[in-house]
Amino acid sequence: MDCLSNPAEKAIEFKWLKTDELRPNPWNPNRMSQEMIRKLSAEIKKSGMILPIVVRPEPSNVAGGPPGPPQNFFQIIDGEHRWLVAKELGMDFAPCIIVQLSESEARIKTIQLNRLRGEDDPELLARLLRDLVLELGAMELGARLPFDPVEIKQTLELLELQAEESREKLDREMKEMLKQRIFSVIVTEPEKALIESAIFRLQSQLGSTIRPGSAMAKICEKYIS
Repeated sequence: MDCLSNPAEKAIEFKWLKTDELRPNPWNPNRMSQEMIRKLSAEIKKSGMILPIVVRPEPSNVAGGPPGPPQNFFQIIDGEHRWLVAKELGMDFAPCIIVQLSESEARIKTIQLNRLRGEDDPELLARLLRDLVLELGAMELGARLPFDPVEIKQTLELLELQAEESREKLDREMKEMLKQRIFSVIVTEPEKALIESAIFRLQSQLGSTIRPGSAMAKICEKYIS
């Protein structure tokens, strides 16, 4: 099936473009601190630009450039900071995904790519950071990720707190189990069926989570009262 037969899907193209051919859009609301830009620069210098820049064609003339036909430029929809870092690092080309979008669609896509990427699950993030800290160390991790060492420490404390709560819950359950006693009686098969039927009916009324022993105790309590 041809993917372009679905009107909801847009034609996209991956291409290495000259960084001088890219232009920022005037509406991008995303801002990045100098510290985050420094980390982004260090990461691109170390590992290269893994995440492509999303652009759309924008034919225009270079202001003050030589006379001649219009030159093709590309407007950045997502990745302005990566583009700025690439230029600062002297990169002549950057990996780009070219999409065909109207200006209104481009504005919407800028917001989506900035804000609709989802949120981190705190527990899963903490587990991931814990494994990375054990492998790389907190200092290197803080230098490469958009977290400072204090934020990493606070996130890891979440796991410690959850582990402590789990231990406390287990202790409470163990203490409750130690309070319980086994009580057994000898009955005939008809008596056994009668007792089980009574327990089942009470569990249906009170909820299936009640233990058979507790259900039997309530039946006895009702009879005595």
